[in-house]
Amino acid sequence: MKDIRMNALANTLVRLLNIFFPLITTAYLSRILSKQLYGEFNIANTYLNWFIPFATLGIYNYGIREISKVKNNIDKINTMFSMLFYTSVFCTAVTSVFYIVIMPIYTKKPSVHLLMIILGIQLVAQIFYIEWINEAFENYTFLFYKTLLIRIIMLVSIFTFVKEADDIVQYALIMSISQFLNYFISYLWIKKEVHFVKVPLENFKYLIKPLLGVFLMSNAGMLYTNLDLTFVSKVGVPEQVSYYANGQRMIMLISGVVSGAISVSVPRLSYYIGMEDEGAYQRLINKSSSMFSFLMAPIGMGLVVLGVQATVLMYGTRYMAGGVVTQVFAFRTISWALEIIMGTQVILIRGFENKLSLFYIVGGLCNLVFNSILYLCGVVQPQYYVLTTLLSEYVLLFIEYCFIRKNELADLKEVFAPFIKYTCVVVGFVPLALLVNRFIPTNMVIDTNFILNIIVTIIVCAIYYFLVLILVKDKILVEVLERIRKRLHG
Repeated sequence: MKDIRMNALANTLVRLLNIFFPLITTAYLSRILSKQLYGEFNIANTYLNWFIPFATLGIYNYGIREISKVKNNIDKINTMFSMLFYTSVFCTAVTSVFYIVIMPIYTKKPSVHLLMIILGIQLVAQIFYIEWINEAFENYTFLFYKTLLIRIIMLVSIFTFVKEADDIVQYALIMSISQFLNYFISYLWIKKEVHFVKVPLENFKYLIKPLLGVFLMSNAGMLYTNLDLTFVSKVGVPEQVSYYANGQRMIMLISGVVSGAISVSVPRLSYYIGMEDEGAYQRLINKSSSMFSFLMAPIGMGLVVLGVQATVLMYGTRYMAGGVVTQVFAFRTISWALEIIMGTQVILIRGFENKLSLFYIVGGLCNLVFNSILYLCGVVQPQYYVLTTLLSEYVLLFIEYCFIRKNELADLKEVFAPFIKYTCVVVGFVPLALLVNRFIPTNMVIDTNFILNIIVTIIVCAIYYFLVLILVKDKILVEVLERIRKRLHG
C-alpha cells in the first residue's frame, strides 16, 4: 500500500499546478479579453456545467469507493472498470444529444451558441474521464506529471493564440482541447493496468440504484452555485456573471489545494470500511479533519479580509466591483470545509449516497426558493446570490449532523472541536486587517502601497495565528514543528 503522506504530497502538487497556471492565465486573460465576451463565455460555461454531471453519472465518487474495496482482486477490478466505463459512454452520448437540443432554448445569442458548441468538446471528453480509478490505485505521481504537461501546453497556447480582446473563441478551443487531452492521456495510462471484459447486460441492473443515488447527489449540487450563476445570467448583464464566476473560481482554486491534500484519505477510508476497521477509520477522520481546519480557517478568513485586493490583483481594476463576491465566497469556505468532512468522508464513504442526495436536494431547493425571491425582487448583485447558497448550506450541514449523530456513523466531537477553535482564532484577522488599512491605506490601484498593504496584512495575520496556537499548545502546530525540527536535524 502506497504511503498516504506521499499521496497527499503528490495530490497537493497537482492542486498547486491547477492553481499556479490558472492564476497566470486568468491574470492575463482578464486584462486582454473583452468583459462582454468573457461574460458570454461564463454564461456558456454555466450551461455546460448543467450537463457534465449527467454525463459522468456520479461514477467518479462511486468508482473510487468500489475500486478501493477490491483493489487486491484484478478480476473484480476489470469487471467494475468495464461496467462503469460502458455506462459512462452511454450516458455521455445521450447527454450530448440533449445538450445540442436544449441549447437554443437556454439563450438566443448566436455568439453564445458558438461558445456552447466549442465547450461541448469537454462534454464529449467525459467518455475518457477515468481519474477515479487512478485515484483508487493512488497513482498520484502520474497525475502530477500529466497535469504539469497539460498545463504547460495550455499556457503556451493561450499566450500564442489569445492576444486580442475578441479572441474568446480561441480561448474556448484551447480550454476544450486541453481538457480532452487531459482525460485521454489518463485513459491510455490506466489501460496498461486494467482491461475491458465482457459484462452481461443483466449485471448493469445492480449499478442502477447506487449510481442513481450518486447521480442525484451530483445533480443536487448544481442547485447551489450553478443555479446562482443561471439566475445572475438571466437578471444581470454578462459582467455580473463574470463577477460571480471570478470570485468562485479564485476561492475554489486556492482552497482546492487543501481539499486535495485531504481528499487522498478517501480511498484509505473506504479501505478501512471494507476491512471493518472502525478504529483506524475514526483516527484518520480525526486527523484529516483537524489538519483541514488548521489550514482552511486562516486561508478562508485571510481571503475575507483581502478579498478586494485579491480580486484586483488577479483580474485587474476593471473587475474590482466583484471583490465583495470574493469575500462572501471566502467566508463560505467555512461551511464548505465542514460539508466535505461530513458529506464525503462520513456519509458517502459509509454508503449512504441516497440519503446524501436527498439532503443535497433539500438544501438545493432552499437555494432555489431564496434565488427566486431575489429574482422576483429584481436583485442583480451576485453577492446576494452567494449568500443564498451560504444559507442553504447551513441547512444542509444541520441535516447531515443530525443524520450522523442518529446513526452513530462517526464521533464528530474531534471534528468540531478543532474547527471551532481555529475559526475563533482567525476572527482576529479582521481587526488586524483594519489596523493595517489605517496605517497603509490603498485606493485599490496596483502600486507600492497596494502591494505593501497585502504583504503586511499577510505577515501580521500569520504571526498572530502562529503565536496564538503556540500559546494554546495546539497539537497540529506542535506536530508540524516537531517534524520540521527532525528534518532539520537529520
